[in-house]
Amino acid sequence: MVANRTRSLLRLVAAPALAAGLLAAAPLAVQAQDDDRPATQEEIEKIRQTLEAKGYTNVHDIEVDDGRFEVDARHPDGHEVDLELDLQTLEILYEKRD
Repeated sequence: MVANRTRSLLRLVAAPALAAGLLAAAPLAVQAQDDDRPATQEEIEKIRQTLEAKGYTNVHDIEVDDGRFEVDARHPDGHEVDLELDLQTLEILYEKRD
């Protein structure tokens, strides 16, 4: 009788703890997927459209690194730049003249 209560109590405590642990680990799995990979064709097209709408040309060498898109392009003023874009919004987070 006591053993059954102990098992029931253990199940009540262990299941939510396990679920919480899995939920806490989910963002880490997503972040790991976002690091160091080539961009998909769909991502490449969206990035090109977004940057060309802002006047950038020669958009190339698009990849994901450290949770951001890294892109090489020609600035509207004509000089080559390295860009870092937000993965979700495609906002330019960093721009460096090449």
